Amino acid sequence: MTEDDMLYKEYGISIIADIRMATALEGAIVDYTESNNGGGFEIRKENMGHVGGCGGSCGNCGGSC
Repeated sequence: MTEDDMLYKEYGISIIADIRMATALEGAIVDYTESNNGGGFEIRKENMGHVGGCGGSCGNCGGSC
């Protein structure tokens, strides 16, 4: 964690994000989901729709915009 990072704690879970990502995550719902292909975090924001899983910034499993 650097001095430019922000720390969020909610429901016993800590999330560290840099200031740019923190702004993008404001108002978002972060959820962990599992499927037959494995598990990953899903980020939902009302005006963004579905934003990736498996660490990608768009689409599924590594896509990028």
